[in-house]
Amino acid sequence: MSSPLSPFTPPVVKRLLAWKKGEHEKDDKWAEKAVKSLVKKLKKTGSLDELTKALSTQDPCTKCITIP
Repeated sequence: MSSPLSPFTPPVVKRLLAWKKGEHEKDDKWAEKAVKSLVKKLKKTGSLDELTKALSTQDPCTKCITIP
């Protein structure tokens, strides 16, 4: 069972973490930190909605997401 997320974890981070593959509990904190950083970078470029769309629809025709 994975460890609970921080009560201060934004909802968008929680949604993206739901797509995480694997069940390594020791990686949960690292994954949360990595997704928070990714969200912060993608918000600046406006690509966050595209990433959410790509994950939720599993559509290969979505735009490519790049991290500056």
